[in-house]
Amino acid sequence: MTETSTTPIPEAAPKRARDRIFAAADDLFYRQGIRAVGVDAIAKEAGVAKISLYRAFPSKDDLVVAYLEDRNADYWRRWDRAFAKHEGDPRAQLRAMMEYLADRTTVPGYRGCPFTNDATEFPEPSHPGRRVAEANKRELRQRLLRLAEALGAPDPQALADGLVLLVEGAYAISQTLSGRDGPGRAIVWAAEALVEAQLGRDKSA
Repeated sequence: MTETSTTPIPEAAPKRARDRIFAAADDLFYRQGIRAVGVDAIAKEAGVAKISLYRAFPSKDDLVVAYLEDRNADYWRRWDRAFAKHEGDPRAQLRAMMEYLADRTTVPGYRGCPFTNDATEFPEPSHPGRRVAEANKRELRQRLLRLAEALGAPDPQALADGLVLLVEGAYAISQTLSGRDGPGRAIVWAAEALVEAQLGRDKSA
């Protein structure tokens, strides 16, 4: 009988305590709300002692900011990927983004925009999490303004702000009239109607 030697497959390294804490906070904050979730619940979900949480994140506010900054980075990565597929075609870029939002905001279990949720929970302008949320919305407005300019809209700021309102409306309605049969999917049609209204008005002038 001959023996065959095999190279053992290394086991996946266990997640660091900081990574487990962050993953637990990300899930709990999004599903249950930031104010509703305390550090005890996060530590329990992550399977760590509370002192370990405070070593990784000196305060709950630090954890909230890390959560929102990570969500913000992921949001713009998705945006950039969607736009890169249609470089040089702003109409296709707009449609790709609105189709993504139509799918995202009508999926079962969707809990709304984390930045809108945070701003609702923390009305104080000085709250560090709110500053991240407001920065996300300002960036959204600026990106949609650049898109409106690329579309050749006669009033790009008005078009951009109209699109911002559509996006925020899709986020909000997802928490009441939710699901695939809800009005959220109309965002694609509504965005194109806004564009046509501007470009059509320009042609008729």
